[in-house]
Amino acid sequence: MTPEKSLQTTRIACCQIGLVPDEASNLNTCLSLIEQASRVKPDLIVLPEMSNWSAGLVKSRADALEHSVSMDGAFMRAIADKAQLHRCYIAIGVIEKLEEEIFITSVIISPDKERVLKYQKQIPFGPQIAWATPGRTGNPVVALPFARVGVYICADGLIPETTRVLALKGAQLLINTLHSGGSDETYLHVPVRAYENRVWLASANKVGKRDLGALDRFSGGSQIVSPQGDILARADALTDSFVWADIDFHDPQQAQIQRSEVIELRRPECYGALTSKPLYPFEGGLFKGPASLGVSALQPKGHGMDALREAIDEWGQAVFQNGSRLLVLPYLLMHDVGARDFDPALAALKDLQALSLVQQTAQSSSSWVVFSSIKAHGTDPSKFDICTDLIDPRGAIVGSHLQIHVPKASKAWASEGAQFQVFQTPIGRIGLLCGADAQVLESFRVLSYQGAQLICVSGAIGDAREIDLGLRERVAENRVHVVFASRSDAPCPNGSVVVQASAFPSEPHWRVRFPDALRVQPGLSRVSASLDLLATDDKTVAPLGCDLFLSPRHEEYKCLIDHP
Repeated sequence: MTPEKSLQTTRIACCQIGLVPDEASNLNTCLSLIEQASRVKPDLIVLPEMSNWSAGLVKSRADALEHSVSMDGAFMRAIADKAQLHRCYIAIGVIEKLEEEIFITSVIISPDKERVLKYQKQIPFGPQIAWATPGRTGNPVVALPFARVGVYICADGLIPETTRVLALKGAQLLINTLHSGGSDETYLHVPVRAYENRVWLASANKVGKRDLGALDRFSGGSQIVSPQGDILARADALTDSFVWADIDFHDPQQAQIQRSEVIELRRPECYGALTSKPLYPFEGGLFKGPASLGVSALQPKGHGMDALREAIDEWGQAVFQNGSRLLVLPYLLMHDVGARDFDPALAALKDLQALSLVQQTAQSSSSWVVFSSIKAHGTDPSKFDICTDLIDPRGAIVGSHLQIHVPKASKAWASEGAQFQVFQTPIGRIGLLCGADAQVLESFRVLSYQGAQLICVSGAIGDAREIDLGLRERVAENRVHVVFASRSDAPCPNGSVVVQASAFPSEPHWRVRFPDALRVQPGLSRVSASLDLLATDDKTVAPLGCDLFLSPRHEEYKCLIDHP
């Protein structure tokens, strides 16, 4: 028996369907799933992308024209009738014909049969590039009785900007209509967009046979995700079915999550690169370094001089046993940064000594190292800089990053940086981040747009989802390597990680979009890997196109660099 829904909650049902080469049968399948879902009395029913026809069966623009629908045609009228009958909103995707153009479109239809939102897919995927026009609707958000809602479609979610724009426009719920045969959508791209934007998310995918692609079947996995990235409901990968969940958009705890410090940390004035032309790592002969690079993230126990000495011991073993040429140390390793009596002036003096020792070790081991420290601020004696330095085998500092995203707890004494930089070195194009910079997706995106091959982070992992969702997605959406050294006293005890970008093409086809995270093992103090630097140049994620940098509609992203 379906439990009664309380007055303050919203019930959402996400359907997944298998289509056949027959429009009438596909419509009946959609109507049947709506009928089944209506038994739980939902306020909103979500159906997949292109629910009228399978894009895998579209081999030409003529095919798309033949199997498209119009917004006032019989297919859409039948869906609207069901919305009226069951007094619910219905979100559904179709192949839409608009004069002589074809769009991949998703709409929300109200219980009064009105189309309250229309969104056109901005990033056609793979073969869709040959027949689908990139959308021109922008990224609309609509206020429904239960929440502010935005829609995005499948490949739009392979980059971070689409959903970030919707969240910045005030969306509390994101609807994702899918036509996917990759597990990367189910287990990474969908839940991370909820988690990183602190919004609810409802996605609906297809099941059954595909006609094109490296896989034979769609991957299902329709799901509803909380702002923390928790899966409230998820369907299997095989059957025509639906899942549902109740959401309280007025829950004060969830409202607080949606106003979380992760969003408040953003520094829009620093993200100008997101609306300009991105730079590829090998563009214009920028990089002449090695094809591969050995790296290690170090995670010594505790903090202070004993921790630094342990790190130096691990450093030597990483160089001589693992062949690591670049080492990354955790965030402010010398200090207990959470201590009530923390004194940044005293910390800066200690770090001068520590930095000197680190430079000597880099020179004696002929290796590169990334080290974060506190330094006196040049113009204001009451302020201090949180810096991450890139040190070369001569012991020289060849690049420095001043932490840009400073949490409230540190703002009384810590200055804020204002610029992301990528440093060209003999071992690759390297970007640096430290501390809370790693909690903000724009940090990685800007460095990637500036041509980084490798991003080194001195940080502290607070939650395993920061790795399993956040860092893996940063690598997938940017095709850039990440080496993250985390403090041992961070809430996530084995947080140091190397996440490697995979080269395109891959087998299966979605593997390039679903990177592994190599984590430090319990009881150990380092994690090492050999990175394929050549893999970072090609940003393609599908045959026939879909480039992570060139496919996005950069003209739509002005709100990313504007203050609210």
